[in-house]
Amino acid sequence: MQVFKAFIKTAFKSFPSIMLYFIIFTSLALLMAYAYTDTTSSSFKSVELQIGIVDKDHSAASAALSEYLDSMHELISLENQKEVLLDRLFYRDVEYILVIPEGFEDNLLSGKDTNLFETVQIPGIYSSAFVDQQINSYLKTVKLYLSGGYSLEDALSHSTDTFLDTANNVQIVNFNEDTQHSASLVGIFSFYQFIPYVLASMILCGLTPILTTFWQKDLAKRISCSSTSLISRNLQLALGSVTYAFFNWGLFILTSRIFYGAEVFSEKGLLCILNSLMLLPLSVALSLIISSFSPSWNATNMINNILSLGMSFICGVFIPQSQLGENVLAVAKFLPFYWYIKNNDLISGSSDELFTYTAYWQNIGVQLLFIGALFAIALVASKMRLARQEA
Repeated sequence: MQVFKAFIKTAFKSFPSIMLYFIIFTSLALLMAYAYTDTTSSSFKSVELQIGIVDKDHSAASAALSEYLDSMHELISLENQKEVLLDRLFYRDVEYILVIPEGFEDNLLSGKDTNLFETVQIPGIYSSAFVDQQINSYLKTVKLYLSGGYSLEDALSHSTDTFLDTANNVQIVNFNEDTQHSASLVGIFSFYQFIPYVLASMILCGLTPILTTFWQKDLAKRISCSSTSLISRNLQLALGSVTYAFFNWGLFILTSRIFYGAEVFSEKGLLCILNSLMLLPLSVALSLIISSFSPSWNATNMINNILSLGMSFICGVFIPQSQLGENVLAVAKFLPFYWYIKNNDLISGSSDELFTYTAYWQNIGVQLLFIGALFAIALVASKMRLARQEA
């Protein structure tokens, strides 16, 4: 196990700098998690807004939706003219405009999930996202009643009654379980929301230089001249990489346990932990790919920033996926962080999709596919590196 021991000694030499990264990144993650938690908590307070509405459908479904919103907000009927809508929004006569298009009721009956309604909003106003969530929750409830065999009239009636009874105590509707989470659990969701950036940065910045050292031509030849076989060397390097990754991951699990208590090991907490486990092989695979090209320390930092920061911004780590544009999300689906955040939103109940174990494991499966693809690329990069050394 000489290679493994050398790996650990090399890792210990970089331990102080990595711990500095851990302290800085974790402090930032906790601050962002606190801000995210505070924003999330405040967004669920019952607040009356001035909402403009344009009903083009004039159906029972559109009338029921208007009645639901009118129970919590001040509804203002507007003319269907773009200039009028923009003027009312510009002068803050309304804070949010809902446009119910023609065919709204038919689309609802057919089970359509997207583009059921249109909105005109003031950018950067969090209350707009709150109204979006209220509307989506209501429509989701109607669709669940319809899928349960209720007629449209009964589905609208039951949904309206359900929400009118709780108009002064707004909450997300989930038919599986109570979604009113404790402060600790909300903090856990927020903390694990930001882990992809922190953990990936830790592993990439720490593991890549170590692997690069062992890939150096002279050192590789010295190891090959010893009694250690190539297979044994690679297995020991793999063991060292796994140990290093689990050590970093364990630091974050311990940190979440210290800050959020035993609730980290509740059912939802464990689902978050399992989801975060997918980040380990993902980060190790990226480190293997990068180290194959023997980058310098500065180059490693630059690549790390491009990968971790880039994926974090595009995939919803820093900005909720619900606030990202369709084109951005279309690109993000080809990146592994997107499926991690999608799973985290699913667990926390902040997703438009109801939580089911089927959906959760599907997202885990997609992450595993990304991991498999990255390890395949790492294998190709390793062969290319060996070919360069032998040349």
